[in-house]
Amino acid sequence: MAARGRHRRYQPNRINRASLTVTAGGAGMALPLIGTGVAQAADMDTWNKVAACESTSRWHVNTGNGYYGGLQFAQSTWEAYGGTRYAARADLATKDQQIAVAEKVLDGQGPGAWPECSVRAGLTRGGDTPDIHPAGTTKKTSVQDVQPQSTPQSRAGTAEMYTVVRGDTLSEIAESQKVRGGWRGLYAANRKAIGADPDLILPGQRLALRGKAATTTTGTTTGTTSAPKSSPEKNSSSASGKTASDRDEQATTTSRSLVAPVGSATGTPYRKAGSSWSKGYHTGVDFPVPTGTSVKSVGAGQVVSAGWGGSFGYQVVIRHGDGRYTQYAHLSAISVKAGQSVGAGQRIGRSGSTGNSTGPHLHFEVRTGPGFGADIDPVAYLRAGGVRI
Repeated sequence: MAARGRHRRYQPNRINRASLTVTAGGAGMALPLIGTGVAQAADMDTWNKVAACESTSRWHVNTGNGYYGGLQFAQSTWEAYGGTRYAARADLATKDQQIAVAEKVLDGQGPGAWPECSVRAGLTRGGDTPDIHPAGTTKKTSVQDVQPQSTPQSRAGTAEMYTVVRGDTLSEIAESQKVRGGWRGLYAANRKAIGADPDLILPGQRLALRGKAATTTTGTTTGTTSAPKSSPEKNSSSASGKTASDRDEQATTTSRSLVAPVGSATGTPYRKAGSSWSKGYHTGVDFPVPTGTSVKSVGAGQVVSAGWGGSFGYQVVIRHGDGRYTQYAHLSAISVKAGQSVGAGQRIGRSGSTGNSTGPHLHFEVRTGPGFGADIDPVAYLRAGGVRI
């Protein structure tokens, strides 16, 4: 049964991430609170539950919202509780190292450092000590914890293969490795290894950089994150050899100016009245999709903001060439950053239920300006761009 969540009335004090910041004397310096009792701890299972709530268990996440890692540390708290002995930021540290610092935060601030997720995860003072090895001397690295510096692409820059690490996307790999044809070219060269969904790549996968663009001594980057007019798929495959999905994708990108943000029917419609919404009506349209569904930019444009958006949870706002802004809210993951250019159909994140939400879905808005309150009919906008919805 499809979920049909919708966001609730905005409540400024309601958050589901840890602020983890303590100030003293108004000076803005982060200081640990010194506990007066015995040291407190929590077992590994509890910390895993906190991470699942805070970051959907993405221990190396950095979405640009000022909070880092699986337990969403503020930078000031990471530094105040000794995290820099392991790494400059929490997202650059191992899972065990993040938990080691979290144990100190729990001892100093208590479970309230994670206001909502501690309740959901059952995090309390006085739990069992977790089995961790922050120094990294006895813990083996799993495929899921592969780090960029340990992969072949970091050596000499001559490798024609790339090993996928946590957080990678085809767009980012194609741009950084200057792959001819961008992400589409990279996908075409690795279709058998990746499978039918180009959004789904796994840590440890080895991708061929076939068709890598030539580089010059000036270091000019020729790869892009959007599809070129003449892609490697089109040049290397005959029309009779293309699959139905290939032809559909090409038709979508050539005959339409806009695409749908997700492949789903709509749920709660635009302008539905009710006390659930702060303006007295629904300012966007909801698409009821499961958590983790790929969310795409409906058109080419530039990312205005990407991060935490209060009652909207994790969100992305994009400005398009026609002067309109689109918003994608309640995300569980963000794949872009502010200032980045994106193409129509490019994945910008994954759906979720963050912020004030009653269940997994994508809240989608179209606005005349970047901020709340400048909404227009999103379905009419998509239909005018050729989207059948």
